Amino acid sequence: LFRYTPLCRSKQWYQRRVRVTSTSPLELKVRELRATGACSDHSHDQLDAECLQHQWDNYHIQRTNDGWSSCDSFLSEFGSDKYPTSQRCLVYREKCAVKDNDRPCCKSVHCHLWLMGKSPQV
Repeated sequence: LFRYTPLCRSKQWYQRRVRVTSTSPLELKVRELRATGACSDHSHDQLDAECLQHQWDNYHIQRTNDGWSSCDSFLSEFGSDKYPTSQRCLVYREKCAVKDNDRPCCKSVHCHLWLMGKSPQV
């Protein structure tokens, strides 16, 4: 006979889980400051998934004077079929740097998220 025993997790596991998923105002502010300060000063290939998501969500806000559109508006156009041959997204990163335009920069962020096995959260 099999006896059901509930899966027990350690106190530390729950503390880590709460810390990671915390949405307290202080935690959100820390994330915002980290993302706006640290993320915009680095190339896409040097960013973690959280910074890339921040760039995806906020490029058009940071570049509002340049008339940039939201990255979400390009999502349906982006496919990942050419990403494996893009030299780890270098092609898109260079287009972003040279053209300094919303579409290539959003494509670069999309590609780098893909390299991490993620997609932008809309």
